[in-house]
Amino acid sequence: MRKKKISSKQDFSFESMPARKLKVGVNVSHESATERLKDKNYVRQALIQCLQDGDADAFKEILRSFLDVVNKTKFAEKTDIPERTLYRMVSEDGNPTLDNIAKVVHALCA
Repeated sequence: MRKKKISSKQDFSFESMPARKLKVGVNVSHESATERLKDKNYVRQALIQCLQDGDADAFKEILRSFLDVVNKTKFAEKTDIPERTLYRMVSEDGNPTLDNIAKVVHALCA
């Protein structure tokens, strides 16, 4: 299986991580990535961290994942950005403008 590169700063793959055995009696909580991505505060913090780190690829990947789990039409209306533009922003060749980034972050803060 091919490793998927997460961002230009990170070269990480779950396949390359060694397996760990838990101690007997340890409870494990199950996290749902989909549920986590529906949490606007979590996504907002992650996007702001990407901006602080100067990691545009990670910003686009997180926003793309967020758009995959939310109602795109409602989010497009909330940001006042057409759906097509939202998807162009997060495409591999996308280059979101500062105005559109500000609208996305503002919508996540509201």
